[in-house]
Amino acid sequence: MRIPQSRFAEDTQRAEDTQRAQDTQRAQGAQGAAQGTQSEAQAAVGPGEGAPRRRRQERWRQQAAGHWLELVTALSAIVVAVVCLTRAWPAPQDLDPLLAVPPALAGIGALTLRRPLLFGAASLITATSVLAATHDALSTATLVAVAAVTALSARATAASAPRSRRIANVISVAETAQRAVLRPIPERLGPLDLSVVYLAAAADAKVGGDLYDVAMTPHGIRLIIGDVRGKGLGAVEVAADVLGTYREIAHEVHTLAELARRLDAGLSRRWGPHEEFVTALLAEIDPEAGRLTIYSCGHPPPILISSGGVSSGDTSSGGVTVLEVPAPAPPLGLLTLGDGSGAGRTLPFKPNDQLLLYTDGVTEARDSRRMFYPLDERIPILGARQRASTATGGASLLELLRDDLLRHAGRPLEDDAALLLVRAPAQWPGTGRATG
Repeated sequence: MRIPQSRFAEDTQRAEDTQRAQDTQRAQGAQGAAQGTQSEAQAAVGPGEGAPRRRRQERWRQQAAGHWLELVTALSAIVVAVVCLTRAWPAPQDLDPLLAVPPALAGIGALTLRRPLLFGAASLITATSVLAATHDALSTATLVAVAAVTALSARATAASAPRSRRIANVISVAETAQRAVLRPIPERLGPLDLSVVYLAAAADAKVGGDLYDVAMTPHGIRLIIGDVRGKGLGAVEVAADVLGTYREIAHEVHTLAELARRLDAGLSRRWGPHEEFVTALLAEIDPEAGRLTIYSCGHPPPILISSGGVSSGDTSSGGVTVLEVPAPAPPLGLLTLGDGSGAGRTLPFKPNDQLLLYTDGVTEARDSRRMFYPLDERIPILGARQRASTATGGASLLELLRDDLLRHAGRPLEDDAALLLVRAPAQWPGTGRATG
């Protein structure tokens, strides 16, 4: 099911209208974001311990980064003026050429002439003051150089501004597409706490081929996480189809097997039989019974982080259980090619347990030695670190996982990656059972 064009156009227009006033800052930040860490540019993290304090720190860092050029210009002008006018250094005029730097930097990413002209004017005023006090050839040359650099910077800005505006608009449309395809996950749904991280592999992308969603239905709280074949805009369109169908039928069908069959039929009907496929993991949590049901369509198995021991019969370590199913079904789009009778299983979801759903972009992330990221081995270590820092408002488990994954890769990920963490309450409302 495709996103309706009229609705998408309206969403895009609203986003462009509300963010046009921020285009200048957005375009200036785009270059830095492309060179920064992928977690800052492409990750969306749900709530964690100490989140308000971390948000305040992030806002402070962003404000400081946004005004670095103003600080550099003011500092340069003050230092040059004080040293040259007071002759505190034997060769004070040697600092004069520094005044040509701020107007040159001001033109980088600027959308209007105002920015380079303002910084050029500040440097010219300072250079004129120094020339009036010294009357030497170097100060005269500096004044000419500042004027020339300011003119060149303004001309370059005039030539590049249309392209910068187009980049800002593309970013705005990408964010609108993300909201339309990957709707924000609520912090809490029923008794469950939810958080999510999404990392897109495409450079500067906001969306990719991974998908996830959660819904409160008459049959329980249902979740989906999936990975579309390929990446880029084509994968986004397939992901939109799958999520649109899921949101329409998740409330209607009685079992996860039937939900998978309907998703497979919709994918084949839209793209043709066996033309596109999507690995997917469906989960259903019954809050009345404290029960978890999963159904795997060729997707990496979820991980149960137990609050009191591990289940038998699964790959487990330190309270972390990899929930394998007897025989995964084929991916959506290819479901009719195999047998899905062994693709599901049901097990208890105890109070304070956590369920981690993820895509293969996480476990297939490689380090410099081409070693895969050991997700199930890292969770106990990061979980212990998170529990130790809870009292001081430290990062959440999902934030630690995100940072650890990016640190392991050491570069932008080669594939889209998504992590969805679900935490059970201390007591299920329908059972009266609390943690023992």
